Amino acid sequence: MFKKIVIRNVGVLKAFEAGSSPHLSPLSLFYARNGRGKTTLSAVLRAARDGNAGIVLARRSLGNNAAEPQVTLVSDDSNQLFKDGVWQHKRAPIEVFDAEFIADNIFAGEMTTLEHDRGLFSVIVGEEGVRLNRLLERFKEHAKKTGATLKAANEALAEDMPNDLTREEFFALAPSPAHQQRLERANQVLRSVQEADKISVLNSLEKVEIPVLPSEIENTLEATVPHIDISARNRLAEHFRQFELGKRGEAWIDFGMEHMVDDKCPFCARPDADELGMVTLYGQIFGEEYKTHLGKIRSTIEDLNNSLNEDVRTSIIDVLARNVEVSKKWSKYGQFTTQIPVCASLTGDLKEAHDEAMAVLVAKRASPLEPLGEPRRFETAKEAINRAFTALESYNSAIDAFNEETNAIRSRSIGSEDDAKLVVTNAQRRIARTENTGVQQRILAYLSASRRDQRAKSARQETQRRLKNANEAAAAHYHEKVNDYLKRFGVSAGITRPKSSMTGNAGSADYSLLIRGEEVARQRGRVSEAVPHFRNTLSSGDKAALALAFFLAKLDRDGDLSKKVVVFDDPLASHDSHRRAKTVEAVKELTSRCSQLILLSHDEYFLRDVERRYGGVATASYRIEYSGGDEWSIAKHVRLSDLCKSNHAKRLDKLAAFVDRREGDPDDIVLHVRQVLETHLRRSYTAYFAHNRNLGNMIRDIDDYSGHHPCAGIRNQLDSLNTSTCDNHHGDDSEAIPRKGVDPDELKVIVTEALEVIGARKP
Repeated sequence: MFKKIVIRNVGVLKAFEAGSSPHLSPLSLFYARNGRGKTTLSAVLRAARDGNAGIVLARRSLGNNAAEPQVTLVSDDSNQLFKDGVWQHKRAPIEVFDAEFIADNIFAGEMTTLEHDRGLFSVIVGEEGVRLNRLLERFKEHAKKTGATLKAANEALAEDMPNDLTREEFFALAPSPAHQQRLERANQVLRSVQEADKISVLNSLEKVEIPVLPSEIENTLEATVPHIDISARNRLAEHFRQFELGKRGEAWIDFGMEHMVDDKCPFCARPDADELGMVTLYGQIFGEEYKTHLGKIRSTIEDLNNSLNEDVRTSIIDVLARNVEVSKKWSKYGQFTTQIPVCASLTGDLKEAHDEAMAVLVAKRASPLEPLGEPRRFETAKEAINRAFTALESYNSAIDAFNEETNAIRSRSIGSEDDAKLVVTNAQRRIARTENTGVQQRILAYLSASRRDQRAKSARQETQRRLKNANEAAAAHYHEKVNDYLKRFGVSAGITRPKSSMTGNAGSADYSLLIRGEEVARQRGRVSEAVPHFRNTLSSGDKAALALAFFLAKLDRDGDLSKKVVVFDDPLASHDSHRRAKTVEAVKELTSRCSQLILLSHDEYFLRDVERRYGGVATASYRIEYSGGDEWSIAKHVRLSDLCKSNHAKRLDKLAAFVDRREGDPDDIVLHVRQVLETHLRRSYTAYFAHNRNLGNMIRDIDDYSGHHPCAGIRNQLDSLNTSTCDNHHGDDSEAIPRKGVDPDELKVIVTEALEVIGARKP
């Protein structure tokens, strides 16, 4: 609560001190005629509320040698000061209803503007809503900045990011040999695309034709000639033993039999080789069946040699060597999963199989009639060839798999070089992620910017949610309360539920009027008179009532109202008697809810009505009036009952003061006598005197009345008073010397008699 208001050099309030004696009260009433500084006083209080120095500076007193404005609002807790062009505080706990509130928030004379909608928004959502809206705008701006920073950080990463990974996957990469392997593969793919012409002529690997042992070798080794005479065979064996020919004897004799000429021995040339029975014996043994048997042995030896001779083995080794060379060339273009077997023991196995099998066949050829004599050697040959076969089958399978991979390389070699380069770049970026400090710093910058951006967005979203809830609660409150007050004030119109918008740099609010069930839009901007809108459907009084309804609804929603000073500056604009009474009621209801109520008005009767309704509340009333010849306003303590006296009562007071204390100018007093008498008779005897009859005519009316006139008893006194004052009532006689003033002593008798006649003083 303010105890004193001291204002210097603001408007006409050059040295304005309210409450010098006594101080301001919880209910402080100010009366002022137009131009005395009442509006300036309310503007100063509004400036203190907002901490707005411009309002005060704009009202600097003119013609006062540019003296600096000074304001001191002395309160219970601390003083609110305006000094050196600034308020020494941010905001004072004041709410002001004045023409500025109406013009800024509710309507303008010609049209409703965006500024009105924004002002209305601040009224509806209240200080908390405005704070949230400002906070939201700040968070939006902050989110805009953090978004720009995040965008820049993201753009800085554009050259670091592989296009085949999400950002999260890229950031999660750890050092790994796989990154280098990926790069090697990517480079090979790129090389294969760039050298597609070389790949097109690059051979596939050759498969090795697997050699095999002759299919009849085992049967040949086990075969003999079963039909040869056993005795001849025995005799032949004896011959071999006799000459110690051993197993080679049979081959030797067979060889000799083929070269006999004229039955001569091919070895000694003796004739009659058969004399001893040898030729016959040889014939019996080495006949056609034997020769066929021996031919099989020879052909098997030949087949073995053709399959596993040194040339064959050398050819296989050559294929292996060529494949090694070709695979090296292919390795430039890919990383092959297929490993080509070395086959280190292949040559030895093939040679061992050849040699062991050949040795057994040669032995068989030396003793064709003997079954297989060295089975172990033949088993060794089979084991060796099986090892070689197994190795070659595995080798050929690997060759098939390797060639499939080379075919894939051939296919990709016709791909896009740009695509291949991109794969290389992606692989390089994977490596750079964990090895390049510049990349790591850019990632850290992005993550930091992302966290700040997320916090800014979260704060903005939370503030939006809170502001939305505040708007909805405020809209419901104002819809209910404003319509309630409009009904109390007797306004036939109502409003729709207000709608708030948070677009742009500031919030705005809007609503429509409800008139006889139809909605009438407020219509921002200039609107044709042919269209119903805010200006042409409400009277000035309705608009003023609507503004007051919004202000009262605002106070109803203020949780800190008990700590605030509420100021009303002329709340009765265009109000009829009903709304006047309801306004008095509304103002009265606020006294118990706010810290202090300051009411300014040019209507002293309204102030008196308010004062009369405030029983038990400390009240102080003031009159703002000019002081001194240069018309600077000051505030003086006054009784509203005195301000509201009628002219008749004031004249009576002047007459009584003259009688009792000889106060007043006798020339003025004598005129007041006639005015008091005439007013009394007109009010008391309205049925007998017309409202425009003067004192002389009234006396004639008494004389001319047929019957008993109620003033007949005082007729002579009235006539005497008329005669005593008539010369002063009319102008001077132009042909006579005027009297020299009114005799005070005589006038005292006249005044006393006049007061007794009308009952204003006892005889």
